[in-house]
Amino acid sequence: MKDVLHIEVPSFPATVEQAVHSSYRDRPVVVASGSGGRAIVLSASGEARQEGIHRGMLLGQALKLEHRLIVVDSNPELYQRAMSAITDQVSHYSPYVEPIRYGQVAIDMTGTTRLLGRIKDSAYRIHKDIRESFRLTSSIGISVNKLVSSVAARYIRQYAELFDVLPGNERTFLDPLELKMLPGIGHTTDQVLLDELNLTTIGMLADVPINKLILVIGKNALTLHQKALGIDLSPVRPPEQRLEIKEEYTFSEDTNDDQLIMGVVYYLIESGCTRLRQKNKKVNSFRIFCRYSDSKIATRTVRLPEATHKEYLMFYHTLKIFEQLFERRTRVRYLSIGFENLIQAAQQISLFSKVIDPDAAKHGDLHQAMDKLRARHGYPVIRFGLTNPVQLETRDTVSA
Repeated sequence: MKDVLHIEVPSFPATVEQAVHSSYRDRPVVVASGSGGRAIVLSASGEARQEGIHRGMLLGQALKLEHRLIVVDSNPELYQRAMSAITDQVSHYSPYVEPIRYGQVAIDMTGTTRLLGRIKDSAYRIHKDIRESFRLTSSIGISVNKLVSSVAARYIRQYAELFDVLPGNERTFLDPLELKMLPGIGHTTDQVLLDELNLTTIGMLADVPINKLILVIGKNALTLHQKALGIDLSPVRPPEQRLEIKEEYTFSEDTNDDQLIMGVVYYLIESGCTRLRQKNKKVNSFRIFCRYSDSKIATRTVRLPEATHKEYLMFYHTLKIFEQLFERRTRVRYLSIGFENLIQAAQQISLFSKVIDPDAAKHGDLHQAMDKLRARHGYPVIRFGLTNPVQLETRDTVSA
């Protein structure tokens, strides 16, 4: 039986800004993606959330709600340093520490009770260390896996510091919670479940027969069903095993122009593949994230038949699910593509892979030549016609 802790610092970027700048404390603060008319709130402090401001809201709308609002430009380097500091701090308790995303860290503390005492006592010490060392307030969930402990941390943050879900009580804890508490359920999936099956809680989702769920959700039904049951077999992976590349783009004007959206998708894939080749890495899958003008989101994982770092292969498989990802006719505001689980690029060619493009070797030589040109002269020196409509000056900061 495992003992997994999930540490969560709510609204991490805004909270870090308050910790660094004493004049921001106890005041409404938001971190935004710029200051123009299309700027979006990326993170809102607790004081800002009390005024109705939330992540994904247009900055102009947020300023109308609270005229005293402090607006800070996003500073990924600062947030990454803060995450690294927290990771280093909690690594004294276990070697198995996994940064999930900004403000969220998982720790596998299985087998540490003889050395450190009860898991709950260790969790409280971690909470106290983070508060005293970084002026950050955290909530901590404890359970047998990453999924349930993450839900516990989200659930308890409004009421207390710690929540321990005892082994065997995963269903009892999850069943009465709202569907939105379950990781992996976005606005679109949530809406489908509500409309088609009239579900409101995680327990109701867990009780739906898997064959019926497949008809409504599709191939992701089994994963969703296991989550509702509190099943999660994924291990806690140290940072060196969780390399990630992320590419982002915010449209200057919200759009539902398929040609423009496809151009941006190819541009993001192309940029990510360039960085994969620079690191000599490949991926078996990647995730596309879309935020619409009404702040609703949609995500889709594109799975590849074999590991690659070639953009034309990735785009080929993306086209197959393009209409499923952008099935809503609402205008798109923001796109990002994330490459996770990077693996070392092998030089040997698979003997049994399906050949999608008979001119694959020519494509490889072409992209290698383009990589060299762009490394010397910048991306705009040479582009595919598909990406011509893309306005490079509006592209968001790329994080890794």
